[in-house]
Amino acid sequence: MNRYRSTIRQTATVVRVSDSELEVEVCRAEACAGCKARRVCSEGGTAGGRRMTLVNDGQGYRTGEQITLVMRRAAGLRAVAVAYLVPVFLIIGALLVFQALGTEETAAALATLGLLGLYFLAVRLLRGGIDRRLTIEIEKETEQ
Repeated sequence: MNRYRSTIRQTATVVRVSDSELEVEVCRAEACAGCKARRVCSEGGTAGGRRMTLVNDGQGYRTGEQITLVMRRAAGLRAVAVAYLVPVFLIIGALLVFQALGTEETAAALATLGLLGLYFLAVRLLRGGIDRRLTIEIEKETEQ
């Protein structure tokens, strides 16, 4: 399989460099240029992009330098599952179980929200293990 098909690549600009961390701003202009909803979107309506902090791998980054962030597509799908799919199935499953048990609707809804809260608390507490699986690699732009 082609390396570019199995990865998600995004251009970013280095904003801040320290010995252990690297703050980058993901460039969204090219991703949002053709979108009709960009004016009302929280991602595409601004000149800047989304900032993220990454581990500095010691390749000698400079502020203002263009880099490429690379994430395996499988890791991106795993992140989508953790953030969106599992909670939806948890809500639907819990409501079906509570309905089958004959629980009052208000109590079922509150219990389901409680389960959802516990799920996100567990994700938050286990984020170290999750972060290790969702790695983002940094490639320096080649200067010509």
